[in-house]
Amino acid sequence: MKAKFILTVLFLFCMLKSNAQTPSINERKSTIGRNADIETIDKKLVKARIKDLKLERRTLKKEIKTAAPLVKEVNNKKIESLNKEIKHLRKDKRFEGYNNYYSNQIIKKNDSITTYFTLIRNHDFTKIKLDSINKLIAIKQEKLLLLTVERDETLASLDKFSWVLPTWKKANRKKFFHDMYSNDTNSPILLNSLALNTNSDATSIQNEIITDNMWAVRLTLGSVLSIASGQNDSSLTPEQAQQQIKKETEKEALSRLINGGGNFYLEGIFPLFTTNQDNGDQITSYTYANLRGAMDISKISRNIDTSTGNGTVGVNSYFGISSDNRKFNFFFQGNVNFTFGSTHFYNNLGLNNEKAFLNGKIIAGITILNQFRFLATINTFGSDEKLRSNNVAIGIQILPGL
Repeated sequence: MKAKFILTVLFLFCMLKSNAQTPSINERKSTIGRNADIETIDKKLVKARIKDLKLERRTLKKEIKTAAPLVKEVNNKKIESLNKEIKHLRKDKRFEGYNNYYSNQIIKKNDSITTYFTLIRNHDFTKIKLDSINKLIAIKQEKLLLLTVERDETLASLDKFSWVLPTWKKANRKKFFHDMYSNDTNSPILLNSLALNTNSDATSIQNEIITDNMWAVRLTLGSVLSIASGQNDSSLTPEQAQQQIKKETEKEALSRLINGGGNFYLEGIFPLFTTNQDNGDQITSYTYANLRGAMDISKISRNIDTSTGNGTVGVNSYFGISSDNRKFNFFFQGNVNFTFGSTHFYNNLGLNNEKAFLNGKIIAGITILNQFRFLATINTFGSDEKLRSNNVAIGIQILPGL
């Protein structure tokens, strides 16, 4: 009986607890409403996030489009820098290789010479034998000296020459003359250049017949022929005809002077300053001193009864800018000279004073493919009025020696 009572109480208790845990209709509706609100909020958040992502994507596309050229430029600069580094590394490797080779050869020759001296000290040789050994030593010492010079020149050709007085050191000459004039130091260059210049006063043909290098100086033997621009007028009186001949003589003499100095001239050039061609720059500046002797020959030049001679000491300066592949070169060139000559030289120029004078010219032009040069002499100036001219002379120069 007692057990039945206990079971009945437990059953009623479980029923009450189950009813208490079952939500009412209002509670169920409230729960469903809260879930719907949460779902709506989540959808709004997702839509907002999608909108933000789309906006971010459009912004990134614009940034990528803007940044692409900058990235390409940066990459190109990196590639250029790496190429220069590779070039320098290769150059360093070549330098190291040649240096090691010559160093080993010099060590061998020194050891050989030392061996002969050791033999002389440790043995009693006859005079004939000593003379023979000393001759061998002298020959080896001479070869050692030549090998040392060859080493210096070879290593210098792999390196940069000095900017100031680039040909002062013997080791730098081969590289300088090759880089600046594109010719070898071993042999003379025939027909280095041929130039035709013309203006309203006269036409001249200048030819650098032979060029060569001697020590630190570049030598040039050239010629200049000039013809005054004008026609003979049969209606002129003798006095007028004589005056016309005098003017033509002055024009031709001035044309020869500014384009070379005379019918034949020998000129020495000593480089003073230059930028280095191997430094990767496209800008070249070159200044040199020149010493020139020239002569006009009466049988070659018109209207000249007596051959004349003159000399010039001057300074020339060149400034050029090249295109990326060196196919075009734009340049300015100018010179200032101190010129002196014979009495007839001054007379042919028609100078007011027969004494040494200052003169010079300014040139602008373009070189194409290192073979053809188009130039304009835009001004000639001097201490005497006869030496001044604003007439522009147009010219073309062929450079087969390059």
